Amino acid sequence: MRFASWMSVTSLTLCALGATSTLWRRVTVFPLEHLMWWATTGTVFVAWLVVALAVIGAVVKRPALTFTVALAPGVMLMSGGLAGRFSFELTDGTFFGAPFAVGTLWLLTTFRSYRELPTRLRWILLGVSLLFVPLGVVQLRARVPAPAATTPSLTELPPRGAPFVLPEGVSLSETASLHAPCGHGTVTIAPLLTFQDASDDGFWPMGHTPTTERAIERPALDGPLRRASLQLEVLDGGALLLDTATLVPKQTASHLNRYTDVVAIGLVAPRLSFGPTGSTSFVVEPFDYPRGRPAQFGALLGSGDFAILRATNAEKGPFRELARGPLARGAPLSVTLFDGDAPQCRLTWLDYSAQADVTVSPAAGEGVPVNVVQFGRPASDESKVVILLSLAATGIGEGLDTVLHTKGVYRNRVLLESLGPR
Repeated sequence: MRFASWMSVTSLTLCALGATSTLWRRVTVFPLEHLMWWATTGTVFVAWLVVALAVIGAVVKRPALTFTVALAPGVMLMSGGLAGRFSFELTDGTFFGAPFAVGTLWLLTTFRSYRELPTRLRWILLGVSLLFVPLGVVQLRARVPAPAATTPSLTELPPRGAPFVLPEGVSLSETASLHAPCGHGTVTIAPLLTFQDASDDGFWPMGHTPTTERAIERPALDGPLRRASLQLEVLDGGALLLDTATLVPKQTASHLNRYTDVVAIGLVAPRLSFGPTGSTSFVVEPFDYPRGRPAQFGALLGSGDFAILRATNAEKGPFRELARGPLARGAPLSVTLFDGDAPQCRLTWLDYSAQADVTVSPAAGEGVPVNVVQFGRPASDESKVVILLSLAATGIGEGLDTVLHTKGVYRNRVLLESLGPR
């Protein structure tokens, strides 16, 4: 019996080490009342508490205590598998069947090994172990995306506009990307809302087949499956107003998506500034993925401020705030690109703040919302400056948790003003 107690301690310690390596996050990432706290940090605390109780039971020769907590991993795996199956009904059931089967095997082998205990006591231990069911359930329930909180600006897709003439030096690709001067550099703007992945039921996007119905194919500007519109207007002074709209035909859960992609080239010492943070400018630094040099990004917070933050390791926290300033809902968001101290061009998004979701990200925590304006120079090509906007995504942080886009038509008007000589 004493040998069995220490074998249980060893098994539980291995489980706790595994939880620590895969689930650990700082205590302050999520508040205590948030399900993600219990699915991550809380799980690690409980795992080590279980180990401590098992050790105490083995040392003081109280096998009943050790055996009770030794059933915890099996109970958690079984309850988590069941919770996943009923929380995400469209995900392949074998994904949740595997932990359920392992948990069942754990319970059977552990329970049967207590042969020296009276039958009545064994059943009592099994009943007490059910206290660990909620911790297994929360692992999956925490992954259910929050209600959709993006706000589409339009109720229907605008009709096809009249043909327009492109100004000299400006071109439009087949994928609706606009190429235009930005001072002595050039900028490419991809303004259609696109989804890199999607999930039918909100679980991690894994091997799903793209369909038009789920809105993750590139939006078509023409044809029977048209889901986007695009118009270009040349304003006084030569500024360009790109007016686009994208239809999301059904509520869509996604991990990675883009509201706008911007790529600028030809800038030697790139810097940029954001309208809400005034004259403060930020060096456009290289960033890595999935580990390495940290990413920088801006986000509209629930408080009504627009904050500029810096990650610690690639896109992962802890996050350090660099600046902040007010940005009212519906107010334009402008970004000015510099080469050194010389301004080159300004991009202004007229619809971003009105449509963005300010819910706290389940991947980032720390009060960071799911909307993001990431900027930097990608490790794959540091000669480029990229600005990547998402209304609701979980690319910042860690994990594959998804967030919902509301069904509707998302408008994206981008004003491009050239500020420097060509």
